[in-house]
Amino acid sequence: MRENLAGRLTWEPTGDGIRVEIPARRSWTILIHFVWLIAWLGAGWLAITRIHESHNAATSIPLIWLVGWAVGVLFMTLSILWSLSGRSVLELNSCQLRITRQMMGMQLGTRSYANADVRSLRFVPNRIRGRSNLPSHISFEENGKTRSFAWALAETEALALFSKMDQTYKFPKDSEPGQSA
Repeated sequence: MRENLAGRLTWEPTGDGIRVEIPARRSWTILIHFVWLIAWLGAGWLAITRIHESHNAATSIPLIWLVGWAVGVLFMTLSILWSLSGRSVLELNSCQLRITRQMMGMQLGTRSYANADVRSLRFVPNRIRGRSNLPSHISFEENGKTRSFAWALAETEALALFSKMDQTYKFPKDSEPGQSA
């Protein structure tokens, strides 16, 4: 039976660990994405109908524009769908950490990490530099690579998640295997 952990996070015990669901954070920007998508679809429809009506290759819109248009439609549609139905699922037991991304009930990808290889589990706050904005997330080191998940997580949610994870497995705080914490 799932229980609320903190904010939008829910958790449940499994046979030998825990399972935590982290839904994608929804924000008002989804409205801007939706309006953009409608306008972009309208522009594409207009271009395609003009191509169809003209039957003249010299007046038709270049194929590269249509490819760009289709990529834009796909990207924005996936962005909206992720905001509405996306989630990361963390499964942790005494041996491994598994992170699965799901959207509309479909599994998009799974990554598994041996607990012994996971180091320096930490919350990374939101960073704004100029025009770029890197949302808050959880990062850790695994075999010399930095891995990240749980994007746009609030600090209170991250701390509650760390506390629940710590009850199942105590990850080392150091960044190199073999160092003592």
